[in-house]
Amino acid sequence: MSDTEMSTIDHNKVLVCPACDLLMENRAVPNRHEAECPRCQTVLISSRHHTFEWTLALAIAGLILFFPANLFPILSLKALGLVQSETIFESVAAMYSNGLYVVAGLVLFSAIIIPFIKLVLMAYLSTCLLFHYPAPFLAWTMRGYQQLDSWGMLEIYMLGVLVSIIKLIDVAAVTPGIGLYSLAALIIVTLLTSTQLDSYRFWRRIEQLERRL
Repeated sequence: MSDTEMSTIDHNKVLVCPACDLLMENRAVPNRHEAECPRCQTVLISSRHHTFEWTLALAIAGLILFFPANLFPILSLKALGLVQSETIFESVAAMYSNGLYVVAGLVLFSAIIIPFIKLVLMAYLSTCLLFHYPAPFLAWTMRGYQQLDSWGMLEIYMLGVLVSIIKLIDVAAVTPGIGLYSLAALIIVTLLTSTQLDSYRFWRRIEQLERRL
């Protein structure tokens, strides 16, 4: 399809599949129903009508949990009368000091920086869309969140912690810290945020608000 033909399309009447670029007629979807692409079966429209409220609430909860998950110790080890506890950031610093620069960088970005940026972007985006505020960079924020969504790896870090507990439990007294429980709750919140995010409704609201700028 040429650029001239694309410019004459009424985007309120046409729906484009984000996976295979199939053009379809945009129709209303009843409650508790979903619309799928007939070519690739990608879910285009879901029934999550309170997506803005849920994502905002979950993003705020995630930001609250982020700080105890990173500031409080994950584990406390007691062996031979010695007690040692570390936070996520302290474990990154220990990896760096031992020469594991690449691993330390990956953990820093995937377990600390990227999850925090995702939560901030989602809180900003959900707030603007929920209250119909035509703030700048909404489309950029949405694209940035979707790009970062596959880079946050809190689940992998949590799995590494659990493996460490299993290996150390026979040689030392292992006590889970507040940071571990906060990290587990943060992982649940981030997963729920992804499931409650309705990309179609987000993009539609963004398009409506950008016309008001």
